[in-house]
Order: sequence, then C-alpha cells, then structure tokens
Amino acid sequence: MSAEPRPLIVVLHGPSGVGKDSVIAELRKRTGIHRATSSNSRPMREGERQGVDYHFFSREEFEQKIKADDFLEHASVYDDYKGLERREVEGPLAEGKDVLIRTDLQGARTLRGLLRGAVFVLLAPESREALRTRLTARASESDESLARRLAEVDEELADAPNNHYVVENREGALDDAVEELAGIIERERVNPDREPAGVR
Repeated sequence: MSAEPRPLIVVLHGPSGVGKDSVIAELRKRTGIHRATSSNSRPMREGERQGVDYHFFSREEFEQKIKADDFLEHASVYDDYKGLERREVEGPLAEGKDVLIRTDLQGARTLRGLLRGAVFVLLAPESREALRTRLTARASESDESLARRLAEVDEELADAPNNHYVVENREGALDDAVEELAGIIERERVNPDREPAGVR
C-alpha cells in the first residue's frame, strides 16, 4: 500500500545565472506549487509587483513585523531588510499545499535549522564554464562582478553534499530540469521516511 501524500517544503538554491526563476516559472505551471514570496524594505523597482515579486514594506513596517515575530527568517542587507514571513510557509501547508522557497546559499543554511521535513535542492550549471558563458552573455556584469559571481558558484557547489538533491540545469535543456524537479516533488510527497513538513 502506498503512503498517503503529505505537503512538502522544497528549498531551491543555486548560483546567480543558473536559471532559478525560469525553472520555477515552468515548475509552477506544471505542478501549481505555491512559491513563498519574500518581503523586503527597499523601494519597488520598475516592473515589480506588490505581493507577486515581493511583499514590500516600509522600514518601520518591517521592524514592527520583526517585533511581532512575523518572520521565519530575516536579515539586514545594505541598509534594507529582507525576510520570509511565517504565513508564506505555514498558511499553504495548513491547506495541504506544497511550498517552494527560492533562496541563496546563506538562506539555505539558515532554513536548514528552521524547517522540519524540508527537501533541499541545489540547482547547478553543467559546468563552471557554462555559467561563465551565461553570465557574460547577459552583458550586464563588470569584470569585478563576474569574478564575484563565479566565486559564489564555487561556494554553492561545495554545499552540494548538504542537499537532498542536485539538479543540473543544462543550457537548452530547461524542460529536463523541470521534469526532474517535478519527479522529486512527486516522490517526496509520498516518502514515508520524510518527517512531516513544518516550521520548528
């Protein structure tokens, strides 16, 4: 008899330029997974939408939410706050929905201590050189910025053993990465050995 499906938290991280947003957009079309929307206190940029790209709060509002313990995790970055509200994870889980959290390496390290039964996935390029080519093609990276991002790649990839899965997003093979992630979600929902997902 197969195990009863249980809601899942997927924490996805990977180096800049690896295609996290493209993978997530396609995964959401395919699976309907809820993407946890982060919050920040910086001004909204052109093209961004309140509650879709981020929840935007004033610095004062953000600090009030910190005092009220509304955030699962938060940090101060370049004089702005960023964080993830508890309701973005706990609400959907209570409704039996899967939750996807897109984060960076620092966020993944923090969330490992805050979440129960979460599945951590590193989205990786097929090679360091492939990622260099992608970042260079953007034509928006200075030499200094490119060097910094490539150094981050090494740090992200060194974290691979701390994840449950590593999924490669190869150039021109987006569907393969999405298919692999969808398969992981399907398997982990019925994995009887996984602790029920939640916040510690």
